[in-house]
Amino acid sequence: MIRVQHLLALSVAAVVAACGTADKDRERGDVAAHPGMPMDSPGGMQGMPGMHGQMGGMASSGMMDEMQQHMQWMMGAGTDSMQVMMPMHRQMTANMLSAMNREMRDMNMTVDSAWSATVDSVRQDLVRLPELSGSELRAFMPAHRERVNRLMEMHRSMMADMKM
Repeated sequence: MIRVQHLLALSVAAVVAACGTADKDRERGDVAAHPGMPMDSPGGMQGMPGMHGQMGGMASSGMMDEMQQHMQWMMGAGTDSMQVMMPMHRQMTANMLSAMNREMRDMNMTVDSAWSATVDSVRQDLVRLPELSGSELRAFMPAHRERVNRLMEMHRSMMADMKM
């Protein structure tokens, strides 16, 4: 129980520190939401402060390492803890998508259909996650983790190819 409380305290501190970036990101259109879904719709990202300011730099570096650690923790967490962490997970994932897309756009990279399909799948996950019951969430997370990992590997590969 102490570990969960410690992680929740760290999460709250990170969210509080990043609160000022959410409005700026939203003004620039950086928060990745499901295509066509308003940010204030029931399945949108309203009410989830941005963490983008904490994850500066290349999405392929610290942000993805942090996401992998977060996903590992989520997989080992109890169902109740997983549900408590879901808003933060959704925001972290949305911010990672936004940063990846921004990096690729800044480097004038073209995306293929595999990238687009994987991004769309992860976005659909973000919309679906809040609707899942505890047991459904537990069953859904391994496939979601695989999609997020696949996206991170694709991004790392594309970025490495661009640096060559």
